[in-house]
Amino acid sequence: MSDDSFFREVSDELRQDKVKAVWTKFGTWIFAAVVLAVAITAGVVGWDRYRSQQANASGDSYLAALDLAREGKRDEAVAALQTIAVDGYGAYPDLARMSIGGVLHEQDKPGEAVAAFDDVTNDSDVPQPIRDMAAVRAAYILVDSGTLEDVRSRVERLTGDSEPLRFPAREAIALAAWKAGDRETARQLFQQLLDDAGAPNGIAGRARMMLEVIAASDPVAASAPPAASPDADAPGGEAAGAPPATQPASGTDVPEPASAAAPAEETNPQAAPSSTPSQAVSEPAPAAGAN
Repeated sequence: MSDDSFFREVSDELRQDKVKAVWTKFGTWIFAAVVLAVAITAGVVGWDRYRSQQANASGDSYLAALDLAREGKRDEAVAALQTIAVDGYGAYPDLARMSIGGVLHEQDKPGEAVAAFDDVTNDSDVPQPIRDMAAVRAAYILVDSGTLEDVRSRVERLTGDSEPLRFPAREAIALAAWKAGDRETARQLFQQLLDDAGAPNGIAGRARMMLEVIAASDPVAASAPPAASPDADAPGGEAAGAPPATQPASGTDVPEPASAAAPAEETNPQAAPSSTPSQAVSEPAPAAGAN
């Protein structure tokens, strides 16, 4: 046997002895760790599947409640949504609470609708984007049923340039200001919405319309006299209300002025005086003392 073969066999035996020693000492722990990892993985997969099934069931119930609202069965829809808000899974409880406010608004119950949206806004367990949407929804309702301060208290914090809901928040405050008679605040906010290139088309269009309404209702603009316009019936094409041209003395026959573009020979001879300037020059004046 060569030296290389001998050393290789010795090395193999040493490795096997080390493996046996490690397994003898830690084999039980290694086996337990493997079993635990498999059990945890199976548990996580099973829990996710269970939650998915429950969320799907909540989604089906949510859609059914919305169908009830569209069919005009709003009381039944509110009851179904309230059940989902309590027992639902995933994001459906929060969506159900938002929909409750919308259905109550459709039932002409603005106070209860605002209370439902405020309940979502003030719930710290609800994701912040949904809370902000609830505040905007409440503000739009309060444009009709509340005061300017009611609207400001809900969406003033959302009007910053970095806020994703700044456009509807500004529009709600502008509408409330217009309703409250604060024309300048309304005009500034609508102009800001119109000048912002990022504003949605619907909001920008409503801002333009409201600016026109504000301008039309401005008492200063409404009392301004209209600009003078030419009167087609006035003689000589003079503007209506303009001072009349100097009139000749009574009894003097003055020819009508010819058009600037017309030649002199086309002047109406009937309107001219009986003697032309050439005739006046060719006929000498009678001498003094002539009979």
